[in-house]
Amino acid sequence: MDLQNLRAATQWCSAVLMNMYFGFLKTKQVYQGELKSACVPVLNCHSCPSAFFSCPIGTMQHFMTIHKIPYLLLGYLTAIGIAVGALACGWLCPFGLLQDLLYKIKSIKIRLPEKLAVSRYLILFLLVILFPLVTQETWFSKVCPIGTIQAAIPWVLWNPVIPVYGEPAVSVQTLGFLFVIKILIAALFITFFVLAKRPFCRLVCPLGAIFGLFNKHSLLQLDVDTKKCKDCQKCRDICPVDINISDNPGNSTCVRCFGCLKCDSVKVRLGKKNASNG
Repeated sequence: MDLQNLRAATQWCSAVLMNMYFGFLKTKQVYQGELKSACVPVLNCHSCPSAFFSCPIGTMQHFMTIHKIPYLLLGYLTAIGIAVGALACGWLCPFGLLQDLLYKIKSIKIRLPEKLAVSRYLILFLLVILFPLVTQETWFSKVCPIGTIQAAIPWVLWNPVIPVYGEPAVSVQTLGFLFVIKILIAALFITFFVLAKRPFCRLVCPLGAIFGLFNKHSLLQLDVDTKKCKDCQKCRDICPVDINISDNPGNSTCVRCFGCLKCDSVKVRLGKKNASNG
């Protein structure tokens, strides 16, 4: 199997395995069992009707709202980052898969300046840490297009009566201005996914921003043989986040998809680089 077909297969499997709770059909409620205390290493809305696990960014916001430091979560994300950098973004994230698929639609294509990737860190600091800390509200989750697609829209369209309470799952009062904003943001991003390579990953995703910090120092590395590299831009054409890996193998935006391995000058390395090899 081609490496990129294998990657797509793992993304599909990841999406299915994280969302296999079918008890919601009976309970008409979000799963709240023991597995919900565990986080997956990708964004996956915990309010999705079929979600088994929690979202690491949602969990981080929750800890900010109660003014506590999520030591276990930070250790978990750090361990993943040190081991493989942003590999989970390229191989496990269902939202990354959605962006990859929509980009294949024929349309005008635009290239985003790489410098705009700094916006992810502003969103991480403001919407995930500072605003929740000050206001006790999970602001990133309120406007996250993943949550809108996975949870808000399905619940509103279905809106079952919860057997335990005898009331609809979605209150009419919640379908106000914020819900309209959520829909508009999700629609904007879906359109953007057709026009540019993974704009959410590159400009918005706070989890990708965290993992990207480890790309230069993780055990899993990409090496470029500068003597072989002809700067043909083939790696950029293949890359789902539109970067030239030969410019910076430890690029924080890289999702470690390994598409660039199609070029003979790019190799994968585990562990510290042998000084004798340059």
